[in-house]
Amino acid sequence: MRYDQKRSWQTTSRQHVALALLAMVCLSLTTSLHAAEPARLMTFQQDSKTYYALSLVPAVDQKQVDSSSIVVLFDTSASQQGAYREKAMQSLKSLLSNLRPSDQVELIAVDLSVKPMMQAAAAPGSDAVAAGVTALSQQVPLGSTDLVAALDAATSRLTQTENAQRSVVYIGDGVSIANLLDTQQLTKVVTKLREARVSVSSYAVGPKVDAQLLAVLANQTGGNLYVQAPMVWQNEKQNISDARAQVENARKAEIAGQSLAQWTSAAVLWPEQVAFPSELGKTYPAMTPPLRTDRDTVVIGVTGDALPASIAVNIRVGGVDGTKQLTWSANAEASQEDHAFLSEIINGAQADDGLSLPTVGTVGLMETARLVGARMDQLTLLAERAVALGDHETAKRIADAVVQADPGNAQARTVQLVIEQAGPADQLGGEFVENVPVPVAVPTPAFAPASGDIILTQPAPVESGPVVFDAPPVAGGLLDEIADGGELLDRVEQERRVFVDMLRKEVQNTLIDSRALMSSNPQLAIQDLKLTLESVQRVADLDGATRAEMASKLRSALKEAHYQASQKDELDRQRQEALAASQAQKLINGRLTRRIEREKQLMARFNALVDDRQYLEAQAVAQIVEEIDPNGVTPRVATHWARFKRHKYLMDVARAARHQGFWETNYQNEIAAIPIPDNPPIIYPDATVWEELSRRRKKWASVDLSARSRAEEQIQSALRDPLKTPLDYEGEQLNIIIEEIAEEYNIPIIFDRAALDEI
Repeated sequence: MRYDQKRSWQTTSRQHVALALLAMVCLSLTTSLHAAEPARLMTFQQDSKTYYALSLVPAVDQKQVDSSSIVVLFDTSASQQGAYREKAMQSLKSLLSNLRPSDQVELIAVDLSVKPMMQAAAAPGSDAVAAGVTALSQQVPLGSTDLVAALDAATSRLTQTENAQRSVVYIGDGVSIANLLDTQQLTKVVTKLREARVSVSSYAVGPKVDAQLLAVLANQTGGNLYVQAPMVWQNEKQNISDARAQVENARKAEIAGQSLAQWTSAAVLWPEQVAFPSELGKTYPAMTPPLRTDRDTVVIGVTGDALPASIAVNIRVGGVDGTKQLTWSANAEASQEDHAFLSEIINGAQADDGLSLPTVGTVGLMETARLVGARMDQLTLLAERAVALGDHETAKRIADAVVQADPGNAQARTVQLVIEQAGPADQLGGEFVENVPVPVAVPTPAFAPASGDIILTQPAPVESGPVVFDAPPVAGGLLDEIADGGELLDRVEQERRVFVDMLRKEVQNTLIDSRALMSSNPQLAIQDLKLTLESVQRVADLDGATRAEMASKLRSALKEAHYQASQKDELDRQRQEALAASQAQKLINGRLTRRIEREKQLMARFNALVDDRQYLEAQAVAQIVEEIDPNGVTPRVATHWARFKRHKYLMDVARAARHQGFWETNYQNEIAAIPIPDNPPIIYPDATVWEELSRRRKKWASVDLSARSRAEEQIQSALRDPLKTPLDYEGEQLNIIIEEIAEEYNIPIIFDRAALDEI
């Protein structure tokens, strides 16, 4: 993660980091990650130093602004072609469709030059913006990208607006080949953006993206980053047609556009005065990043002092609604080995005071930690290879460095254990030999000569007959040549020495090649050594001392190869065990995380039901939580709490009803106690009067208090009377039947067509 001033952002190592950052599919997931924890302080202690990461979430009333001024930088370089261009255009359309009518937006095409697509900023749904999108779609993707010029142009346009909320939305791969951003150039760009209070949010899309550069811009300016999801391509084996792939890519692009639109409306708070406690020591980035209301902001640092149990952070920020004083109180968490990555990240940030930190919120910090872990794994592999080659000193240095940076690295501790248990390895020439040039091997003769033959040169194979020499023999017999000055014997001895030297070189080359193979493929090295040893033993024209010397070296190498094979088998077994244990632990952690998350959701539902006095439903939720966590304390307490709250509520209701009834009854008793005088006395009429009243009231025996019209009375009377004629209308149309009945009984009939249509 170190940012080197002499290297550009587009070097090979940076590209590997960018590819690794593709796991950050959407940093918008940081929204509300720590809504319950406005401030969090994680720590790691090592060598009397405390490394920490401070996460801050601004607690403000206004989470969103009413309107924003937005400049969209659309990458039209040569890399943005085909499906990537279509995906980028779809995300742009989704962004514009999800912006608010009060926002002001301007479109700019970016490649080697900056090309405005609009005369001035306009509302997202205006004709000017639609014309700008059309003009942008007609731009031919050519050349490379000058991201510095694009950001400068966007900043100049945004400073001319009166709106305090200013955002740059970049859609492209972030690879600025036309103007590479080194430390000095990046410092100028970030300073200009911060002075203008312009936040940069990006959608990284393209065949090859520089996600780290876009993450640095987002972190330093209070923006966000959305890295493209993997492209879906046509695949006949997976039954993915081209149309289906296009639909899926368009759907993912629409989601990215929606996130970009949401980010432009979130309030950004710009630090004006920062007061960190002196106990925190040096903090990175040196300039505190802007604070966003939709994600947390991370500040890392190192101190030699002991952190207190609680710290207070005061930051005066400026935003759309003026200047505010924000205060956080954070409790220092206990040091954990899982936070060992902080030391590596902070050591890398010291080179440029944290300018190149891509820690966009907690998710960005965790992704950076994952990259540090991957680098530690690579160093561990190098240590294992050094052990396999017999270079224990190098392996020990690498393993010690890995354990120093990551105390919980099981593989590095395994390498240390192997080095402690193993003795010094047999090494070529008494020391470790690396990158030794391999001489050209001389082939062994195709056959072994019979005893007494003298071979001056390697003969050509013949069916039968005498041996043919390069030079014709001297006239006379063999004894004549020997007697004639011994020239033949000298030639034979010279050829023998040449052959021995060739065989010695072949054995040496075999030893070198075998030692190189011992770490990766010891079985193949053993096979080569056995074949060479067998060839040495079969050669007849070789003195015993030389044969014994070569055989001894080969047998020693064979022992080393067998030892390396056993070591490799043991390391492979341990690696497989560690991998299986790691996978099992990841599975257990995943299940535990899902269970805890589900339990949190259910308990939130439980609390809401208790607040709404729905105690039976809350008790049912508590029983579900108890099934998930049968041994937990929380579900047991929740069940008893729901029962207790319900019983208390019912008793309160019954007690209130009892008190109310008691007072009502006392009131009735008081009313009943009122005496009624019998003066004047009550005089009832005669029986004939009662009979006449009863006779007159018979027609109201059935009383309907609802008011009826004359037409309703007529309809009710017709319905009570018997039919005048039988209804015999077989085969007749319904409208004719209705008209005849209405005319015969003199009642209006309205046909309910809507009810008939429903039937």
